[in-house]
Amino acid sequence: MSKYENQKKTHAFLLQKFVSFERFTKEEFEIACEWPKDKDTFSTYWTKQFRKLLVPGEGNTFRVAEVFRQFVDWEQFQTHVTQNKSAASDYKGVTYEWVMMFEFFMPLANEGYLRTSLDTLFYKDTVKRRLKASNISDLKKHFPEADHLEDDAYLERLCKWVSKHFGGYSVGHVSGRFKVGELKTLQEAYEVQMNFGRYLIDETTAIVRFIIPFGQKTKIAFEDDQPGATQEAIHTNGEEEAARIRYFFRLLFIQHIVEAVSGEDEIWLLESGFRSKLHVWSKS
Repeated sequence: MSKYENQKKTHAFLLQKFVSFERFTKEEFEIACEWPKDKDTFSTYWTKQFRKLLVPGEGNTFRVAEVFRQFVDWEQFQTHVTQNKSAASDYKGVTYEWVMMFEFFMPLANEGYLRTSLDTLFYKDTVKRRLKASNISDLKKHFPEADHLEDDAYLERLCKWVSKHFGGYSVGHVSGRFKVGELKTLQEAYEVQMNFGRYLIDETTAIVRFIIPFGQKTKIAFEDDQPGATQEAIHTNGEEEAARIRYFFRLLFIQHIVEAVSGEDEIWLLESGFRSKLHVWSKS
């Protein structure tokens, strides 16, 4: 028997189960691949390579993970089983009770300035300076703490809360087309263009997105709502924390962005998740 014969049988078995999406036990796997019983070869491969390609299920069964798609070719699989490297991670799913999402929409020209400005808010000293510039009594209305805490200790506690809730942002680009001014007829739009004006404008928009999960966490991700749970009850329970997040997001990020971005007629902020609102800042 070729020294790769067992590996080829293993690959054929996994490929068949990957296509069929069938579950199997560890014992069925070992028997089908005809690994020698008098050696610990299968156990070694199982621990170092095979187990990383499988997803556990009920009753000690497994199915082939989507990561196996990288190894449907025999040569790629053979390379994997002869190396001790990780193919897939053992992910643990969690579900947050609520989420808030804030998205800023602005022309692409502002992206560079905005990134530089926002990045300063991921440093503790910068956040502290911004908090100190605010009224401490106003801060404590939204983030109450024990009265005996000194201001420095209070700001330290508040920085930990900020660190937990505001971890980062992402930037995406979308292409759009916008009309200038009132709705015009084809003839009117043509006349505007003949006079070197513009009626339809193509513009690339940068979307700066913040996703903020909060509330209780459960260990099972993406499960159905519990029977009897209503949206009204859910929102009532989380409104206090949502208001706190909204206040400090405005204090730290919105004010910073409005100050950093200039030359725009309007700045749009779309709030979604816990509630849906569109906030617009316009030149007066």
